[in-house]
Amino acid sequence: MSASDTKRISTACIGTLLLAMVCACTTSASADVAPCTPGQLELSLDDGGGAFTGMSHGGTWVVLRNLGASACRVPARPDVTFLDAHDEALRASLQPIRGMNPGPVLLPVEIPAQARVRASLRWVTGEVFDDTQCIDAAFVRIGIGEGSLTTPFHGHLCGSRAEGPLYQMVPFQPLQATQPD
Repeated sequence: MSASDTKRISTACIGTLLLAMVCACTTSASADVAPCTPGQLELSLDDGGGAFTGMSHGGTWVVLRNLGASACRVPARPDVTFLDAHDEALRASLQPIRGMNPGPVLLPVEIPAQARVRASLRWVTGEVFDDTQCIDAAFVRIGIGEGSLTTPFHGHLCGSRAEGPLYQMVPFQPLQATQPD
């Protein structure tokens, strides 16, 4: 076996070992914590005092609070559905991240008992496309396991007619006590 073959095998073994160690650490941490159920969570929205508004854009913080006595976990970026006043789903899609096909691997996020996590949700609000299509949502629904949580939402989401309204969602992060809700 040549020196370059030995070096290539050693590099592959080290890479595989590191990957196995990372997977073992992240899997065991997540496996120890049960998935959250909709009944143990509270969903709220926070416009950040207008921090998301401007230049034909809007947004909100999506905040989940664990009401339970033990930690649970949620998807880092759960399914989001915008609903009209009659509880009917509206056409809007998560904007794909350019160059990330099918997308990044996002591990579940743990919410300690009585703690909160938040994610930012952003969208275009103006008729800035040549052939603009907009929706006016009255509610937003966040998928949690086999169920969901729904809360009132007043958003005007726009996009091109071909793609429909798009939104961006930054994955859930722990909400520190020093951060405003």
